[in-house]
Amino acid sequence: MENSTSFYQFVGFQPPQAPDTGGIEELDIDPAQYALFSDFDGTIVEIASRPDAIEYTGDDATLFAKAMKAFGGAVAIVSGRNLDDVAHYVGDYKGVISGGHGTELRIEGEVERHKLPDPEHLEHIKAAVAEFAVIDPRVILEEKTYGIVLHFRQNPEMEFKARKFAECLLEGRDDFELQPAKMALEIKPKNISKAAAIEKIMLAPAFFGRTPIYVGDDATDETAFAYVNEQDGISIKIGDGPTAARYRTESPASFKKWLSGQMTKRRD
Repeated sequence: MENSTSFYQFVGFQPPQAPDTGGIEELDIDPAQYALFSDFDGTIVEIASRPDAIEYTGDDATLFAKAMKAFGGAVAIVSGRNLDDVAHYVGDYKGVISGGHGTELRIEGEVERHKLPDPEHLEHIKAAVAEFAVIDPRVILEEKTYGIVLHFRQNPEMEFKARKFAECLLEGRDDFELQPAKMALEIKPKNISKAAAIEKIMLAPAFFGRTPIYVGDDATDETAFAYVNEQDGISIKIGDGPTAARYRTESPASFKKWLSGQMTKRRD
C-alpha cells in the first residue's frame, strides 16, 4: 500500500489533481503577509507505526516558536487528532489548535467544541469497533472524542476487511461518514472539515487579512487544500499521491527546512 495512487483509487476517493503541482523550492514568501496552517501527523511529525509513537522534538518546538514570531501569531495546527492530544505533544506552543478535523478549536486561549449529532450512536459505533479489534487485533484503535480510527499500518492486508466492516456499520446513517487516511480509516461526524476550521480561524485578529498557507499529507487535508486554493493561498502536499494542492514537498523534514529558510531569509 505504499503506492498512494492505488490507495486513493481503492477507497473510492479521487481528489482533483492540481493542473501544475510545483516543488516547494519555487516558493518565496514574506511571513508577515501570510497565515500558516499545518497538519500534525505526517507534516510536523513523521507518521509512526502507532498513533502514540510519534516524536515532537525540541527542534520542532523551536521552529514553531520562531514561526509564531515571524507570522505575527498567525500560526495554527489543524489536526485530525483530539485537541488535547495535540496540545500534550506541543507543550508550550501558544498558537491556535484545531482538533478532530474541526470539531474542536483552541483559539486565543478559549476552547470551543462541536456538538455531536448523536452521542448515543457514536458510543454504539465505538463499542462495535472495539469488539472488531478484539476479534482481530491486527487493527489498532485510536479513540477520539468525536470518532474512532482503525489503523492497519502494521498489517496492510487488513485494509479491505476493516473498510467493509466500517461500511456495514455506517449503512443507512447520514450523520457519520468514513474518512480515508494514510493506512487508516476514520469514522467521524459528517459536515465537519479542516476547511471549515480554517475558514473560522481566518476571522481571528492575528489571521484576518492574511493569505493562508496550508500544509498536509493525506486525504483528510484535501478539503483544506481546496479552500486555500479558492482564497488564492498556497497549498502544499507532503509526499506522493493525487492532490488538489498546488505545491509539493518530499517529507516533514523538507517542509520544516523550507519553513526555517523562509524565516531566516527575512531576518538577514
